[in-house]
Amino acid sequence: MFGFHKSKIYRSHEGCCICKTKSSSSRFTDSRRYQENFRLCFGLMEDRTGDICNACVLLVKRWKKLPLGSKKNWNHVVDARAGPGFKLTKPKKIKIVDGKKKSKLAKLHKLKRQNSDAHSTTSSASPSQSPSYSNHSDEGSDIESKRRHSSPAVLSFIDLTYWKRQKVCCGIIYKGRFGEVMIDSRMFKPCCSAKKSTTLSQPPPPSLQELKEEW
Repeated sequence: MFGFHKSKIYRSHEGCCICKTKSSSSRFTDSRRYQENFRLCFGLMEDRTGDICNACVLLVKRWKKLPLGSKKNWNHVVDARAGPGFKLTKPKKIKIVDGKKKSKLAKLHKLKRQNSDAHSTTSSASPSQSPSYSNHSDEGSDIESKRRHSSPAVLSFIDLTYWKRQKVCCGIIYKGRFGEVMIDSRMFKPCCSAKKSTTLSQPPPPSLQELKEEW
C-alpha cells in the first residue's frame, strides 16, 4: 500500500508583491529580476518590491513574448489573492466603474419612461382623431332617444314574433299571421274615413213592424 503523497506548499510571510497570495505550490523568488516589467505587464502605477510567486513570474514571461505594440496586460491579477484584512490599492477605480453602470441604468430608465409616455399619449389621442364619427354617433343616439320618448313603449304581453307592427292612416296596429288585428288605444286614433266605413257597414236597426212580426 502506497501512502497518499501530499504536495508541499511554500509560504511567504509578506506574500507575493503582485497578487498578494501567501501560499503557493512553487517557491517564492525575489522580484528584483522582474521589477522593470511590472508597470507594463500588470498596469501598475507604483513600484513594488518583495517576493513574487511562480504564477506571476510566468505571467511576466508570457508578457515578454507578446508582439510589439500590444497593449495587453494582467492588471486583473493585481491584489486578486489578498486576504480580508488587506487593504486594496485601487478603490477609486472600482467606484468609477460603479458610477458608469449607474449612469447607464439611469439612461435606460429614462428611455423606458419616454417610451411608456409616448405610448400612453398615442392611445389617449386615438379616439379624438375621428371627431366627425363621434359627432355623427352622438347625433344618431339623440335621434333614437327622441324617437323612443315620442313613441309609447310596446306592451309586455304582445309577442312581436307573432304580431307584426303596421302603420295605417289611423295610427299603428298589430296584425297576426292569420289576418287577426290587435289595436293599442294609445297609438290608434280612428280618422274620418274609418268612421264613415264603419257607419256604412253597420246594418240599419230593425223597424217596429219587423219586431211585431217576429213576436
